[in-house]
This record gives sequence, structure tokens and C-alpha cells, in this order.
Amino acid sequence: MLALSVVLVLLGAWTYRQVEASLRDLRAATMKSLLDSEVNALRVWIAEERADAERIARDARVREEIARLLAAPRCAPEPRVRLEAAIRPLLRDVGDATFNVVDREGRFAANRFAPYCGLAAGAEFHALLAPVFEGEARFVPPFRDEARVAGATRVREGPPLAWVAAPVRDASGRVIAALAIAQPANAVFASILQAARPGESGETYAFDGNGRVLSAERYGQKSRFGKEPHAVAFEPYANHRGAEVLGAARWLPEYGMGVALEIEAQEAYAPLRYLRIAFGVVFGALVIAVLAALGTAFSVIRLRRELGGGGRLGAYRLIERIGEGGMADVHLARHDLLKRPTAVKVLKRAHATDEMIARFQREVQMASSLAHPNTVEIFDFGRTRDGLFYYAMEYLDGLTVGDIVAQRGALPVPRVIHVLRQVCAALVEAHAKGVVHRDIKPENIMVCRYGGVYDHVKILDFGLVKQVAEKPSRDLTRSLRILGTPLYMAPERLRNPADVDARVDIYALGAVAFLMLTGRRLFEGGNDLELTSRILNDEPPRVRALAPQVPVELDLVVMSCLEKRREDRPQRVADLVEAFDALAVEHRWTQREAELWWSSLPKKNEP
Repeated sequence: MLALSVVLVLLGAWTYRQVEASLRDLRAATMKSLLDSEVNALRVWIAEERADAERIARDARVREEIARLLAAPRCAPEPRVRLEAAIRPLLRDVGDATFNVVDREGRFAANRFAPYCGLAAGAEFHALLAPVFEGEARFVPPFRDEARVAGATRVREGPPLAWVAAPVRDASGRVIAALAIAQPANAVFASILQAARPGESGETYAFDGNGRVLSAERYGQKSRFGKEPHAVAFEPYANHRGAEVLGAARWLPEYGMGVALEIEAQEAYAPLRYLRIAFGVVFGALVIAVLAALGTAFSVIRLRRELGGGGRLGAYRLIERIGEGGMADVHLARHDLLKRPTAVKVLKRAHATDEMIARFQREVQMASSLAHPNTVEIFDFGRTRDGLFYYAMEYLDGLTVGDIVAQRGALPVPRVIHVLRQVCAALVEAHAKGVVHRDIKPENIMVCRYGGVYDHVKILDFGLVKQVAEKPSRDLTRSLRILGTPLYMAPERLRNPADVDARVDIYALGAVAFLMLTGRRLFEGGNDLELTSRILNDEPPRVRALAPQVPVELDLVVMSCLEKRREDRPQRVADLVEAFDALAVEHRWTQREAELWWSSLPKKNEP
């Protein structure tokens, strides 16, 4: 035992040093990756805001009204009212809070807060607008009005505002003013900063060149970071709450600000604390550890038997695993008494947190509330004595749309119409009940031989379904940021995962239709970030450019579903049902054609 203890001590000390070094490297890599993701997301958002500001500044009526405003006596009410009427609809489109017009002398010619009219811009704010008068749109980090407006006797209440300023030109092309459009620092700007927060105690914020924090809730507080291109602090330091934290930052000279991430040292190095505790009790708990290991081994063996062939879940005997996902596995099973084949979805024990259990239960409840024949039918829901949650659903003899395209390439036009029409019919019922699927993709559309009918469609996997009439819990909403398939996500969902309605399913349906008709994905990207950027900014290719045999009418339907602004898409799935019905008259897919296709597949054993 003494020799064993010495070996364990030496092994423990070596292990501790290796774990500490590896943990530091891992934490550094993780925070760098999160910081890169955060900076890229911020750049995408700023680029979009600059494009919107430039578009508004180029609007003919806006330019005309600003020219009249500058020619009129300073702070005359009539020109400001006309400019407000011209610019208000454009601001509503981009969702911004307010605007300012600053003339070349650096004075506010118009804004939505009347006391500022005619006052001079603060020196720092005016300096940041200098490139705008040279013809370049600029992003201006958040400012409080005390610093932005010089000599104001009454200051607007509310959070600091981040600005995007664009040049306004007269008929000769000369820049005559700067049009600045604002976003509250606690709105989209703050949500982007918090999208990649590290861990439970993590925090992400922006700071200026003097180290002042620009996030609304901490505006003006001092950060430890400055203008270093890259900075990492892996020795703990005290943050604004007095907590010991680690941090990483990057300075963005093109925006005049930096982005920093911080995480409490206790959370970052939590595994080391657990390792020290383990070393402290290892000798006294040696026998208990051995017994616990044996007990764990028996539990693992039993769990493997349950999840492998010959295991049981309630009244179901598991035959084989037929699918595996991140949070759950799907097994082919047979009911003891009914003897019918059944698909049983089992939540993995490692993911059985309160949040995942709630999501699993919600998936079952919402899916079982739908009765359309093109929606998968739920039979049963339960929990084993060992705490495994599962539900049983109908077993389908078929292939997913993703499998079919992978095996055979693009589908014939009549078959695509036939399949999409059934998907839309199922979504009509779901949307009528206020249920949005949010994960329509080729892998969740099953084409089956069902009750003697060929090419019958079933919609699967309601794991991301949302009841739009109910407000989701905070935890479920936060987790939503990382769940789902980006390629089939609508632009508005990528910008704000909580802001969804039935039109996100319509966009996803268009992306699926594009794949089925062309055999190619709508967008390609080396990673999710690049793919997201293309979805947000690039125009989708036309279907007929890749598949000339596709009818013009079908091409137009698909492209209308892929509009980036949801207001430009079809507003109801029922409208798509009517469109596909009309197309099916000329492009009919018969049961005989479907049967011939299915008969060409290799035979497989029946369950």
C-alpha cells in the first residue's frame, strides 16, 4: 500500500501539471474562438447597418428634404417636420431608434429630440464624423448624450446610443451633411455582444481607446484592456464586481473600439479544483472508489443492454438502433402485446438536464397535438425506473429527402411538387395551431411506403418546435442559439433566434425545394460563420440557372420562399398548397411512377 501510495502521489502530481497546462491551452483556444466568432458577428452587423444608412442617405426624397433643411433658417420647424415624414418609413424598415442630421459646421440641424437642434456636436463625436464629410460611411461606438452634444441644458434620458453615419450629397455630389442613425447600446448591439458569452459567469463587452466600457449596463466603467491588437490575461484579476476573472480582448481600429471576453477564474479552472479535492481524498476513499467503479461498470453494462439489441423500455423490446443524434437515439422496437414495429426515441442520459427534459417533453406534447396524416404519429411517452425518458412513434418504411438526393441526385419536377405539397399540408395544420417547426430540412422529411401508398410524406423531429402564442423560457431560448441547421435557417432567425414566426418554415421549405430540384445546397461555406454570412448577404441562385427543366412558375414559387425579408415571402403555407395544386395539374406524379421507383431499391428485411 505504501509503494502504491508513492506511485499515486507521483502520478497525481504529474497528472495535475499536465491537466493544468492542457486546461490553460484549451481555455485560451476556446476564448480565442469565441472572440473570433463575436468579432465576425459584429462586423457582419455593422456592415449591414452601414449599408442601410447609406441606402437611406441616398434616398432622393431624403436628400431633397435635407438640402431644404440646411437652406432654411436654423431650427425652422417646417423643414424638420417634412424630413421626419420622409425618413420615418425608412427607419421603420431597419428598426432604428432615432436619427441626427449634422451639418458641415458640426451642428445638429435635425433630430428627434428638439432641444438639441442648433447645438454643436461634442469634440470627440465631431472628430469621429470627419471621415463622413469626406464621403465615407462610419460606425461610431456608443456615446452618452452628455459627451455627444455640447452645451445641452436638457439631456435625453435613456441608454447610450451607437451610431452609423453616412454622407448626404447634393445634386452636384458634394457632401453637405452627415445622416447618423442610432441603435440603443442595450438593444441589438448588446445582444450581439452576449451571443458568444463564455460559460455561465462569462461576460462580453465593448470598450473604447481609453479603456471605458461601452456596454449599456456598465457604460463608462474602466476595463483592463486598451488598444493592444490582441490581449490575453490568464492570471486572475478583479473585474467591476470584484470577482476574480480571466480575459481576452481584440482591438478593432476600423471601429475605434475593442471587444473583450471575461470569465470567472473559478469557473474557468473548475476542473483543477475538483482534481485537488480528488487527490486529497484518494487514499481514504480507495476502497469506496473501487466499489464505485464496479458499480459504474455494472450500470454501463445494463445501460448498453437497454440501448442495444434485446433491451427493454417499458412495454417495448428494443431490436436495433436505427438513428443517433446529439441528444437522443432512435431504436427499432416492438410492443409486447400489439407486436407492431415501433420507433422509440430515447433521451441520452448524459443530456438529461432539466432544460433538455423540458425540451424533450415539449417535443412530444406538441407533436402529439397534431393529427395531420403527413405528421409523424406519437403512440406513447414514458420514463423508466432508471430515469431514461423516451417516447414511441410510428415506424416508417422510407427514406429522408436528404437520403434520396444523396443517392439519386435531383428529383423529377412532378415528384418534387408531390412531396412539397404534402409537407405544406402538414404545416398548414401546425401553423393554424400556433406551432412553428423551426427545423424543416431534408433529414426531417421522410418519404415512405405507407399503408399501400407510395411517396407518402411524414414530417419528423419536433425538437425545435415553438408555440408562437407562448413566451419561451429563458433557458430554452438561450439554448436555441446553438441548435438547428444554419443552411435552412431564415435570415431573421439567424439575427435573433427568438424572433420567429411561421415564415421561417416557409424559408426552410424553399431551401429544401432548391436542393430537391437542383441536387445542390442553396449556399456553400467552409464553416457555420461563413455560411451564416452568405445567407444574410448573398442573393440565392435561381433554380432554373442550375436546372433549366424546372418550370418558370415553380422557379418563382421557390425563389419567393427564399426572400431575405419575411414580408416579401408568401405569408401563409396555405398559399403554397394552392400553388403546388395548380402546378400538379400539369406536372402530375402518379402512384405507378412512385411504385416503379420504390421497386428499384434493394430489398431489405422487414422488422
